[in-house]
Amino acid sequence: MNGTPALRSNSSLQRRLAAAFTERLALKAMALLLAVVLWFVVNAKEPQVQLTTVRFQPVLLDSSLVLRDPLPQFQAIVAGAPRELIKLTTTLPLIRRQVTADAPDTLVLDLRPEDVVLPPDVDAVVRDVQPRSVTLRFEPTWTRRVPIVAAAIDISAAPGSGFVKPLFDPQTVQISGPRHLILKMPSVRTVKTTIPYPDSLAHLVDIDTAALGPGVRVRPGQVKVHLLANPGT
Repeated sequence: MNGTPALRSNSSLQRRLAAAFTERLALKAMALLLAVVLWFVVNAKEPQVQLTTVRFQPVLLDSSLVLRDPLPQFQAIVAGAPRELIKLTTTLPLIRRQVTADAPDTLVLDLRPEDVVLPPDVDAVVRDVQPRSVTLRFEPTWTRRVPIVAAAIDISAAPGSGFVKPLFDPQTVQISGPRHLILKMPSVRTVKTTIPYPDSLAHLVDIDTAALGPGVRVRPGQVKVHLLANPGT
């Protein structure tokens, strides 16, 4: 007889627990659905932060500028609504910096959050960017072809020969050396020499490398010179 109240109490508790999970299921399911929807609405509007990859694009204003090393990976901390931040997975932010033709061989650029450009359809704010600076190293040497000028050649022509001019073979040479020097050389000249006319033979004449500056190389170092006269001049 002493255990009867305890048994009744346990039975009543079990019935209440069963009712809590089985009664009014539709109403409880609706309440759970509303709670989930409310959670998504609140989180969709609440600002969040996200670490996203950034594309760095140096705009080289001179075609002679050639980067020696690959660029590092850039990242930015962006704050905004989740629906805005998710757009950054398909269109990355961008950093564009112009590099002028007179840039040194090693150039250090400081970066700020304001330098990061977000896609136009993203409403968010850039809080930080890493790294805060980037070192650009350009090839210290450059190679190109330039013409030869005849200012240093003195032609000793007989009277009545008319206008005599030198023709070079080849007409251009390849110069290589420090980029800042090569860019300033529109042409090269031969060493000072005198060639008599008439003379049907080709003359080998050296290129004046002493006037080009330190570290500048010329190929070929000699050119053939033919003399051509125009008697009617």
